[in-house]
Amino acid sequence: MINSTSYEINQLDQLHQAVCEFKSKLKSGDTVYLQGDLGAGKTTFAQLLLRVCGVKEHVKSPTYNLYETYCSSDFDFVHMDLYRLTDPEELYFLGIEDLVDGVSVLLVEWPDKGQGVMPKADWTLCFTMENLNRTLTITSEK
Repeated sequence: MINSTSYEINQLDQLHQAVCEFKSKLKSGDTVYLQGDLGAGKTTFAQLLLRVCGVKEHVKSPTYNLYETYCSSDFDFVHMDLYRLTDPEELYFLGIEDLVDGVSVLLVEWPDKGQGVMPKADWTLCFTMENLNRTLTITSEK
């Protein structure tokens, strides 16, 4: 059953509300695809989600390391940014088999770069921008 919810995200409190609602639906082992253009809000959403889940350490963009791991009282997370991948097979060199452990929540920015190797999404979050207006559409693939 596919369900979809959209949010207008033009202020930080609107993003915070969307993050809190999303967190209440998230389960251990979920794979979350974060899709959208550069600057659309993918990393900001992931950082806020990690904060809301209780991650105390600095949450940085995984652009250069390709992934970062975090633990909270709610979930273990693997935050991936596949933007710099040139071939999905590169994920095997990163140890994708160990990262997809069925327990950690995978937050995957630019998931299309890992097509065929990344697990199927449980959630797809699509960030769009038109002028100064931002929209977040969350689709459940469950």
